[in-house]
Amino acid sequence: MDKSRSLYAIYKYDFHKVFERTIQAEADGVDGAKYLKQAQTCFASLFDQNSIDHLAKVNKKGEATRLPNDVMARMGDIFVWRVNNSQMKEWWRRSGKDSKGIDKYEREEIESNPYCYVLVDNRPGICLMAIEKSSAWAGKPDLVRDMLLENLNPMLADKFDLEMRIEARMNPKDVWEFVHERLFEHEDYIRRIQFVFQNPKKVNKTNAMEVKSARLKAMQKTVEISDALKGFFTMEFDKNTNDKISEKNRDLAEMVRLCGENGYDIVITFKEFKTYRINDYVRAYYPMTLDVLRRFSIGSRTINDKTELEEWFDLVDEQTKDYVNESEVPKRRNKARR
Repeated sequence: MDKSRSLYAIYKYDFHKVFERTIQAEADGVDGAKYLKQAQTCFASLFDQNSIDHLAKVNKKGEATRLPNDVMARMGDIFVWRVNNSQMKEWWRRSGKDSKGIDKYEREEIESNPYCYVLVDNRPGICLMAIEKSSAWAGKPDLVRDMLLENLNPMLADKFDLEMRIEARMNPKDVWEFVHERLFEHEDYIRRIQFVFQNPKKVNKTNAMEVKSARLKAMQKTVEISDALKGFFTMEFDKNTNDKISEKNRDLAEMVRLCGENGYDIVITFKEFKTYRINDYVRAYYPMTLDVLRRFSIGSRTINDKTELEEWFDLVDEQTKDYVNESEVPKRRNKARR
């Protein structure tokens, strides 16, 4: 897999006392209340004691597989961690010929350990974790996050009577801002845009501006006279049409405005990002080159006497200060139905 440049999902983590004490903590007389103020130090000690070298993932049958992980580098309170997965690859080996001279094959399996990087900034008050969006974990950083919690929390509970939360950082994005970011910063492209037009007779009226486009008026009128609850208008694209999807396309821009101001849905399907809906809270993703991690591992510093990775985390921390954790994202509301 090409890891020369990867996207990292940004997570914020924190700690709290466990709701139910473990048998081990009870036996050792461990009290999480006294550890809470130094929870980050407790978390770092798991790395010091090599407790995270062999984590495990559990399949749907409840079977556990050990994952040999590696702490690739550490400087101060910043860690570069390589988290492996375990996948069984099937292949067929020729095992001779049968009595008729036809080749025979036997099925064999070999274990593969693809990995992704997990970057941890455990500096006081920072508590950021960046998980690579990697095919090793089906391109789903949340799978890695969930596996880490399943392993780390029992360790923290037994040793310190603590648990940690790891939540994705998210932010609402203006539709045009998000489209521009995906197309030109992430080199993604749009596969499909779907507009959903509500029937004005079926929903509460809003204070939206007048629709100027004759085409859009015709779409709304068609839905209305058909007595439908809603109508859908879908456009399909390939990667060669990116430059035509912008606010300069007047009819397209008015359709976006119409849907936005009336609470109608816009669903944009990208090749890589998949689905975005108007006013969605979007996960924070930041790019990182492998060279930055390599230079961190050998202790290279910038003229500011910082590592590039530390400066990268400083930037992420500053730019995501106004973001919310995924548990704080409000439920979607259809403004046209208020």
